[in-house]
Amino acid sequence: MQLKLILTVILFICTNITVLAQEDKQEEVKTTVENKKDSKIDSEKEKNVTIPLPVSVEQQHKEDLTHYLPTNRVAPILAGPDDYLTLIDENTSVNNKGVAILLPDWQQGAVNPKAINFLRKTLPKQGWTTISIQPANKPSNFPSRALKVSEQQEANKTIIDDYKTKLAALINAVLNKSKEYPGIVIIIAQGNHGAMLVDIFDQQSTNQNGTTPNALILLSSYLLNSNELIDRTNTAFAKTLAYSEYPILDLYLKYDNAIVLDKAAQRLTMANQELKAYYRQRQINNNAVGYYPEQELLVQINSWLKSIGW
Repeated sequence: MQLKLILTVILFICTNITVLAQEDKQEEVKTTVENKKDSKIDSEKEKNVTIPLPVSVEQQHKEDLTHYLPTNRVAPILAGPDDYLTLIDENTSVNNKGVAILLPDWQQGAVNPKAINFLRKTLPKQGWTTISIQPANKPSNFPSRALKVSEQQEANKTIIDDYKTKLAALINAVLNKSKEYPGIVIIIAQGNHGAMLVDIFDQQSTNQNGTTPNALILLSSYLLNSNELIDRTNTAFAKTLAYSEYPILDLYLKYDNAIVLDKAAQRLTMANQELKAYYRQRQINNNAVGYYPEQELLVQINSWLKSIGW
């Protein structure tokens, strides 16, 4: 009788253990299914999430200008279908000299510290109203990476011609804006934009379309291009500069862009051969690559302007 009871108890216990094991297994399968379902839902949600594209450098500069600077200094300007931002700092001196238009290189801001921002703050104290331009970005597909040099040349010409058309419209709009202020008008331009302006003013004088400033000051000017074309492009720039009729101050740094250092002597030689009037070229000693020593830059600009009677 006792044996039968013991066997009954053992059988009961085993049955319960089996039932519990089956329940645990069912619960585990249920949990696995639910986890897979949740994972699938999360994956579908991730696919539906739209990742915003990076903001362009030009847009970042514009937002910084409107956010950090007083609204009375930030002036939008329309050039054809495109709109740009300019910063206007009016003359604070008794002696009103004129307008200095400040054009940084592409990818640079209208308040970049390499030279432009210092001139923007300092020149109004010396009698100049400054108009600082926030330029467009460098074209994303420039220079061309085509395999053949002829294809590179054709693609680069198309891209830069389109960019220069927009730049010319912008400069002409700013030159028209400068007529609201008395005195002469000079342009101080950095890098590629300085070289492009020389070509733009040459084309406008040939076509008798548009106006030119009273003087142009170049800061480390050169023209970017594909490696195989860069020497030819900058030689053409040197020739156009030598044939120009308006005064040019050509400044560059001891530690500067390699292209600038390589072609500076050629520009000086060609200008001398053409007996270009009111052309001066100066190298300025610097410590940080690309940054102009502020006071030396100001001395060079003022002494050159005085030498031509301004």
